[in-house]
Amino acid sequence: MAAHVLSAATTKTTKSSGNSYTLLIIVALFGLFYFLIIRPRSQRQRQSREQVKTANVGDEIATIGGLVGTIVAEEGDRVTVSTGNGTELVFLRQAIGKKLTAPEPPTEVADGEAAQFEGPPPGFDGTEGPPTPAATDETHGKEPDAP
Repeated sequence: MAAHVLSAATTKTTKSSGNSYTLLIIVALFGLFYFLIIRPRSQRQRQSREQVKTANVGDEIATIGGLVGTIVAEEGDRVTVSTGNGTELVFLRQAIGKKLTAPEPPTEVADGEAAQFEGPPPGFDGTEGPPTPAATDETHGKEPDAP
């Protein structure tokens, strides 16, 4: 009987289903973490690097220190930035935080669409219309007090 107890104590029983579910949950959490946090951050960093590389003379930029200016000259990995008040500073290209884009000019409207919007808006043509609810106090039938 002692041999039977000894063999039972040394025999390992494994629960493979519990270990496989734990492993599956860990892998799923890592995948979720990758797609929600790591991948978007790396894409933003890649876009930022591409913008910095494509910054040329005449582009408005912001440095990592917060200085905003326009690139006036390039020489290798150095750029000269004008701040607008006559000051020119030399920065390494790595110091460019982002390239600022100028707002796009409004697009022209087609002739057919422009005809719709000619003239004053309805109700603003200068003619007197019916009194508005604010002009008379309908609950008491008298003019509101003037401020």
